Amino acid sequence: MARISEKKMNSQMKIDTAKASAPNVPGDTCPTINYVQEIIDQFAGRGDDWASKQSDVIKELLEYVRDSNYELRNSSKYWYDEYKKSV
Repeated sequence: MARISEKKMNSQMKIDTAKASAPNVPGDTCPTINYVQEIIDQFAGRGDDWASKQSDVIKELLEYVRDSNYELRNSSKYWYDEYKKSV
């Protein structure tokens, strides 16, 4: 049976402690953003030109939120991996 080195055990304990105190990572927000965009399309589809223009602006902002969420997740994963390497 292979023995786990003390250094490896200490590293894993540090990682486990950090995980336990870390904030939760929110789930995938894309389905919610898609749903909101569908509702916006329903409002914009009522034939009002102003509503259609507002719809386009709101949908662009939601795409910004979607892209930002994606970048945050990638950043979080990157720093978590870097942390594991350093421990």
